[in-house]
Amino acid sequence: MTWRDQLRPASFRGVPFKVDGDELAAGRRVQLHEYPQRDKPYAEDLGRATRKITLTAYVIGPDYMAQRDRLLAALEEAGPGALVHPQYGTLQVVADGECRVAHSRDEGGLCRFSLSFVEAGELAFPSATVNTASTSWRRADALAATSLADFADHFGVADVADFVRAGAIADVVKAVGMIERTVRGFSWSAVLGGLLGDLDGLLGSPSTLAQRIMALFTGTGTTRRSGGRGGAVAGSSSFATAGPTAQQRLASLGRVAAYVPPSQTYATVTPARQQQARNSAAVAALVRRAALVQSARVAADADWPVHQEAITERDALAARIDAEALRPDVPDATFRALTDLRVAVVQDLTARSAGAARLATVTPTAVQPAVVLAYDLYEDAGRGEEIVARNGVTHPGFVPPRPLKVLA
Repeated sequence: MTWRDQLRPASFRGVPFKVDGDELAAGRRVQLHEYPQRDKPYAEDLGRATRKITLTAYVIGPDYMAQRDRLLAALEEAGPGALVHPQYGTLQVVADGECRVAHSRDEGGLCRFSLSFVEAGELAFPSATVNTASTSWRRADALAATSLADFADHFGVADVADFVRAGAIADVVKAVGMIERTVRGFSWSAVLGGLLGDLDGLLGSPSTLAQRIMALFTGTGTTRRSGGRGGAVAGSSSFATAGPTAQQRLASLGRVAAYVPPSQTYATVTPARQQQARNSAAVAALVRRAALVQSARVAADADWPVHQEAITERDALAARIDAEALRPDVPDATFRALTDLRVAVVQDLTARSAGAARLATVTPTAVQPAVVLAYDLYEDAGRGEEIVARNGVTHPGFVPPRPLKVLA
């Protein structure tokens, strides 16, 4: 390949033109300090100098007047624009002062330009940004703390009939069994077994029992990605390094967050039966709120490369938090914690998904391998697996000619 083959067609704001010659002024900004009675000055480096580009250009052809007018309009447009330089590629520049236009009788059908540009740079100042993921973690910690306090206030088996204690054990076993069925495959069997084995002794300490139930979701010995530990129950998600995707983890936790205890078939007119009903409701509420706490942590820890996926999960999680906050038996402190968590989650996923890629719909013209489709779309055959996984294609060698969701 010769050097001429490497030159790029010149244009400004998409308007093409030809180039006869060019100059680039570059270097450093230097302030020279000269002192009396000293032979040598001091040169103070103030940073890279602004690059200035001068082009001798022309447009030619039967429609050279129309080409000239389009280039003049591009030069007179306010703000920076993209200059494709034959030697330096695409640059963001602004027209520097006057750009001269010349016609000659001897050069009919041709118009010459003397173009001057300077690099546009950027208007950037230091600004504070909010770590929205860390805020979600703190709000989740606050909800965990109020949930533990609510459970301790409403759950109790001291100085009551034996059937109340038996009912409490049954409620905890049912809730733990539901968690095990919903999140089966996440390697929690040792934790679950330890909880059920110690359950009889834990009933006398509601706070400890609540922490053990919440530990089914939080795990121990890990740190959150977005900052240090904090709150009543800290530590990163047990899901954070597991195999399932963030969407799958949130779907599992969403089913737990909708848990409702089995309907009671007994009357609640006696104090003992009333306490049994409160115990059942307290266990269910703790499980639901612990699932919401962990959902917020998973959402904060996850990366969201696709805008639509982040918005979908944001709306679903906000709806689950709303459903819990609107229950008639939610204490005021827990209601405020749920509301704060909802605000933090919505702000976090909205902010972090703003620059994410969008999904587009593509329909192949014929059955083809995923690597061929990926190369046609991205010039990267390695992204064929991404297309197969996102669209549930049965065989990567035979992508069907149906609408497919791909990253734009």
